[in-house]
Amino acid sequence: MFRKIPAFFKLYRADVLILSFLAFFAGRLLGKGNFSSVFLVQSFFIALFPYNFVYTLNSITDVVEDSKNKPWRPIPSGALSRRDAVLWLIFLAFCSISGTVILFDGLEKYLVFGILIFGIFYSLPPFVLKKRGMLACFVTGLGIAYPMIIAGGIEFFPFSASLLLHVLGVTVLKDLSDFEGDLLAGRKVAGSANIGKNCFLSVVFMLLSAAGFLLTPFKTAVVLPVFALAVLFFSMFFLKDFNKKIYQRMIFATAAASIAALILIALQV
Repeated sequence: MFRKIPAFFKLYRADVLILSFLAFFAGRLLGKGNFSSVFLVQSFFIALFPYNFVYTLNSITDVVEDSKNKPWRPIPSGALSRRDAVLWLIFLAFCSISGTVILFDGLEKYLVFGILIFGIFYSLPPFVLKKRGMLACFVTGLGIAYPMIIAGGIEFFPFSASLLLHVLGVTVLKDLSDFEGDLLAGRKVAGSANIGKNCFLSVVFMLLSAAGFLLTPFKTAVVLPVFALAVLFFSMFFLKDFNKKIYQRMIFATAAASIAALILIALQV
């Protein structure tokens, strides 16, 4: 069983681990205006357990599409059985629930529980939001920005909303890379065959995000949509495999720009 531990973590995604940690930590640091070791503990918890639960559940229910889109993933490749993955999911659920009760109070506790609820709605019947076309992109984008919304509170919401617009500009490109597997799984992928439409929506969301960041006290964060737009246009005109790789490129561009922006903003606080 211990030999399977690396495969268990491969049910999750490194980019989501990084982005959920950064989003929560940035929300706490900037929203509260000071540093606390508790912020780090809460940020690591959010990234390692509730979000791990959500993406592990999605991996378990995505076997059909992953067999086409990502056959190297743990369950399609045979590194893990579905039973192994379900046992790991139960462990993550227990840690997520108990940790939330210990680490959070008041409304925040219920908002963190909301991560688990959104994950269930996204992947399991009768909702299965991941099969709802553009709604699935919106839920995915909300999921990435949600830690900052929890951590920053109402006062920090304009910044959180600007981040949400940025992430929506990224997730609207997701269908371009997962087109064949999503069709195989019976998902609505309206627009996935229309590169121009998806890219246009991405640019609109990015521009709105940039405008939003410029209206907040932390204008340095405008580097996120600006850098993402540069990656989008450079990939479109100069790099190969645009469809298959653009979503991954935009995710890692966001992660890199987030780290840079967080460092610059922290120096200003």
